[in-house]
Amino acid sequence: MLRMHFNHDQKGRSVLKTKKWLMMVLSVLLVGSMLAGCGSKASDSSSTASGDDSGKAAESGELKGHLVIWTFFDQVKDMADQFQAKNPGVTVDVKMFPGDQYQTKLLTALQSGRDVPDIFDLERGYIGKFIDSKFLTDLSAMGAEDLVKDYIPYVQELGRSQDGKLRAISDHSSPGGFWYLRDTAKKYLGTDDPDKVSDMVSSWDKIIELGKKVAADSGGKVHLIQNAGDLFDIEAYNTQPWVKDGKLNIDPKWQTIYQTQLDIRKNNVDAKLPFMSAGWGNALNDGSVVLTSMPAWAGFMVDNKDDKAKGKYGVAKTPEGFYSGGTYRGIYEKSKNKDLAYEFIKYIAGEEWQQHNLEKTGNMPGNGKVYEANLDTYKSPLFGDENVLKPYYETVVKIPATKPDKYGEDIMSKWRKVAGDGVTNNRSFDDVVTDFKKEVKNAFPELNVD
Repeated sequence: MLRMHFNHDQKGRSVLKTKKWLMMVLSVLLVGSMLAGCGSKASDSSSTASGDDSGKAAESGELKGHLVIWTFFDQVKDMADQFQAKNPGVTVDVKMFPGDQYQTKLLTALQSGRDVPDIFDLERGYIGKFIDSKFLTDLSAMGAEDLVKDYIPYVQELGRSQDGKLRAISDHSSPGGFWYLRDTAKKYLGTDDPDKVSDMVSSWDKIIELGKKVAADSGGKVHLIQNAGDLFDIEAYNTQPWVKDGKLNIDPKWQTIYQTQLDIRKNNVDAKLPFMSAGWGNALNDGSVVLTSMPAWAGFMVDNKDDKAKGKYGVAKTPEGFYSGGTYRGIYEKSKNKDLAYEFIKYIAGEEWQQHNLEKTGNMPGNGKVYEANLDTYKSPLFGDENVLKPYYETVVKIPATKPDKYGEDIMSKWRKVAGDGVTNNRSFDDVVTDFKKEVKNAFPELNVD
């Protein structure tokens, strides 16, 4: 999924961001087919979009040069502005493309080797299709291990190729939690205290029992969670990789998860609202659902016109930590400005930028030191006096650190579809697995799915 930032004052832009997010998903499959034809070489006559600038520091130590960055994410403009303010001898040209066009434009440039940017962005949904290509510079060889030594483990690992080298770095993490309207929580849970709510929903068994009570107390009008499908998001990165040694790998944990989803549906715990549907958005804002699993960056989904939602929400921990989305930056292997590009990467990986970004947008940091420095002080308008970094940090540090691969996101998408239909139609796990294997075999005939 395309990661969107947490900005309560830009409701007018939220529709566009949502559209970009959904369009991004539709273009992911195109990447695999195009990369398959890329090979390991671009044209020998390659040129970067920024020309022949050496990008090296002057003798005085001042950075000089010109960089070109390609992205689909408007906040990169702020990164560039901040970097240029610190380095007046540098100009940064940020070229932003619509999410549904970005991958095609990037791949075309990489394949031709012409007008390739010095730095380009990669989204979580498809980074695995690029990370092992020859287009990305080995950042470990440039000293980047030191940049990420204090990083959240999962964030660091997602920028590594299968050989263990860093090839892309993010400036943020994307943790999630259960968001709730305080008044609704008080009414149906008896408290709006985030620690107490977190304890009440610390396991799926607790959630099912609590969900039964909420449904009974409200006469079936209010539900504890939005959809049994929330478990896909929460458990997606707490399970084993889908492919091991060229073979489809279905983590046994998925059977337990699937049974839990059936139990949630059977006991009227969820409102059966599809993600991003009109009903889903209404429930987030009107309290007809108590808990909504949300990434930290998704504040634009709350109707906060005239600050009417200010201080009205709380966030609790989910049974296991999860994240949603994430944007990474890599340096083009044939860039003539690698040294300067690395200085930009160094800047956004540092505490200064990530502190600025947290304060301005509410985006959670990738650097653990920035988390720790703000745990007891950072406040967000929607959440009043709650120290919202606390529930996110306590769960995000426990998310397994796993390298991306070219199969994982696509196969997870197929599991969501087949298992989601299974929950709706109350099908057995074995039947779901049979259909799922057919889907995977059709999409990836090179894999052993038996």
